[in-house]
Amino acid sequence: MQPSHSTASADQAIPADAPSGEAQLRAALAAAEARANALAEQLAAANSRAERLEQQLAARTQAEQQHARQCTFYELVLEHLPVSVAVIDTEFRYVFANQLGVSDPVARQQYRGQTVQALSELLQRPADIVARRQAYLEQARAEQRALSWEETVVQADRQYSMLINIAPILDADNQPQYFIMTGLDITARKLAEELVARQREFYEAILNHLPVQLVVFDAEQRFLFVNPAAVASPAFRQQMLDLTHAEFLTLSGRPPAQLEEREAHFRRAVQTGEAIGWEEDATTAQGPRRMLRGLKAVYDAAGAVLLVVGSSIDITERYEAEEQHRKTEVQLRAQQQFIRLIVDALPNVVYVITAAGEVKFRNAAFTVLAAQSQHMRPPAEQSEAVRAQMAKIAAWRNWVLDTGQSLDAELALLLNSGSICHLRVHMSPFPQPESGTDVLVVSTDITALKEANQVAEANSQAKEAFLARMSHEIRTPLNGILGMVQLLRKMPLTPVQHEYLSIMQRSGRHLLTLINDVLDLAKITAHHLALDAAPFDLGALLQGASEIVASLAEQKGLSLTLEPALPPGQPLLGDAYRLQQILLNLLSNAIKFTERGSVRLGVALLPGPPEAQRLRFWVQDTGSGIAPEQQERIFESFAQAASGPNARFDGTGLGLAITEQLVRQMGGTLLLCSQPGAGSTFSFVLSLPLAPAAPTAPAVAAEAPATYEALRGLRVLLAEDNVVNQLIARALLEYWGVEVHTAGTGTEALAQLTTHDFDAALLDIHMPGLSGVEVAMALRRHAHFGRAATPLIALTANAFDTDRAAYLNAGMNGCVTKPFEEAELCDWLLRLTRRGPTTA
Repeated sequence: MQPSHSTASADQAIPADAPSGEAQLRAALAAAEARANALAEQLAAANSRAERLEQQLAARTQAEQQHARQCTFYELVLEHLPVSVAVIDTEFRYVFANQLGVSDPVARQQYRGQTVQALSELLQRPADIVARRQAYLEQARAEQRALSWEETVVQADRQYSMLINIAPILDADNQPQYFIMTGLDITARKLAEELVARQREFYEAILNHLPVQLVVFDAEQRFLFVNPAAVASPAFRQQMLDLTHAEFLTLSGRPPAQLEEREAHFRRAVQTGEAIGWEEDATTAQGPRRMLRGLKAVYDAAGAVLLVVGSSIDITERYEAEEQHRKTEVQLRAQQQFIRLIVDALPNVVYVITAAGEVKFRNAAFTVLAAQSQHMRPPAEQSEAVRAQMAKIAAWRNWVLDTGQSLDAELALLLNSGSICHLRVHMSPFPQPESGTDVLVVSTDITALKEANQVAEANSQAKEAFLARMSHEIRTPLNGILGMVQLLRKMPLTPVQHEYLSIMQRSGRHLLTLINDVLDLAKITAHHLALDAAPFDLGALLQGASEIVASLAEQKGLSLTLEPALPPGQPLLGDAYRLQQILLNLLSNAIKFTERGSVRLGVALLPGPPEAQRLRFWVQDTGSGIAPEQQERIFESFAQAASGPNARFDGTGLGLAITEQLVRQMGGTLLLCSQPGAGSTFSFVLSLPLAPAAPTAPAVAAEAPATYEALRGLRVLLAEDNVVNQLIARALLEYWGVEVHTAGTGTEALAQLTTHDFDAALLDIHMPGLSGVEVAMALRRHAHFGRAATPLIALTANAFDTDRAAYLNAGMNGCVTKPFEEAELCDWLLRLTRRGPTTA
């Protein structure tokens, strides 16, 4: 500063030796200089103060700038916060609001100074929201603590949810200075929570309605969830949520062993992460049950256990079914073993073979037989005969598989020993559930049976040959006896002679009946009796049977009735001759054993199929009846109800035996109902098919015409080597005007037939030279057509049906069995020479 220099200059300008005026001046100058220095010091101090003020101003300006920058920073932060922020003073007036809270800057300026209540009303907030905010503000001011609540705001275009938080800002004296109010839009979170809640309700509804008992544990085995299938009571389920699994088992009184077992399963489930399952018995309100338990641990991303899911399924029915199945399997195995033992014990060869020829099952008999033959060896080791048999067996098997039907056959099996084993083979389809259809083969060794049958057949043939021979030998003289009776009846006789002839004729016919019965029984027992199946009129058959025995009943004074007398109906198919034989046997027996009263023949139609008539036949008498102990044996051959030396009635006892066998062969059963003194009733039921057309022949032969004058003039060759039989036949024919030529040998008969014309020829079967069959066969081959076609009638004592069939097959036109009736012989001649009816 320059003033100091000015003072010095003034002092230098006034000398020291100046006069007093100068001294005064000097003094004044000194004083002025002192004042100037003082002023300079004051100025320096002022400058110093000014510098300090400048510094303070600069610092203040800098501080204000820093404050402004901080305010700008905080405002930017507040503006960009993801929540709405408002600052409210202690009078609840808005001091600040960020952009998220109020987006319009002008509106934000207008909000300042407005109270919360006034502004809410201005914005038309719902009254309940306004009142709730005011109450929370007052509570925060009074309690000086932060508060939170949720609000749902409804606007024209949407509805949203806000989480409101208000917190007081306290001064140094812990008094509220401001309130910071924030608002967070939690609409998305609320929607997510609602979605989660709905999903939870959805899954809980599913879990609660599952038929599986379901529980959820935390890592400490505390119950988190229990569904109603596990515990029905809602209250008890809620109580379980405070318990651990161990506490629950203890409170339930479960045994410690069960707790230890479940703890082990729980540890294993947590440690391994595997689904653990085990079965357990449980006692429930429904009684003992079998449960299938399960545990499965669930982990978070870090591998920590989140929860453990437990399940229980009532498998009582399945367990019982499995137990039953196990028992059944045990029983089945035992049964299979039992059946296997039985099958192995069978003498039959049993095996199952596939379509490819593989034997899947075999019994012990198969193994034994296979060892005795080449049939199970490779084809290269088999003989040609065995390979042929194997091809036959394969063809049978393929037929069974192709048709699905069973097959029965016989096989002559060649054994290693060279002997033959005869097998009866039965093959049938054997369906398999998985592998298609196989073939079950059951073979029976019938070697011994065949040998026995051969012996029996030989015996039967010998028996038949014997019976045929005996029949022939008896019929031949019997033909002479009865033939002579017929000739004598044509002569004038006295009454006594007529009576003698009648006795002779009845005796001869009785003997003939005996012979026929013996032959019938032999045919039946040998199964050689064949039944006919021809149309016939049942009503005519019944009427004819009644008429045949009517004279016998009349002789004893018995009433014979037919009940009911059937009207003419559709013909039936059957053997009318054998049916009439049955009825005649029963009627004859009834008349024989009835002294007084009646004999009734009846038939009734029973319910049955429309294509047949099911008929019940019966013969009832008022005779002496049959004791129970005798009823069984009367159907035996050569048996009678009353036998022994004191028997009142004669007879062979074959009638009922034959009748019973005939009824059985026709498909019925002969029944007897009888009591001593109350008569007897024999009955049987037959099913006879309806015939498609009228019968071709009447069931009962018509009565012979009184005269055979139509035979007069016929040329007939009689070939018969027996003189008596030749005499009888010739005399009977000549009586009616027939020109009879005779031949005593077959050779002579053939010679006459090939050289002369005859209207017919009667050929005996057994003749010297050629038999009657040989004569017939030779004649049918003759070149002369007319003579080769000569009608031939077998005149034989052979009575078997097989004989009759053989004669017809040899070319004969008919057969008359000795002893013959005049009418039968004449009827055949009339029929074959077309001089009479063609049916007889």
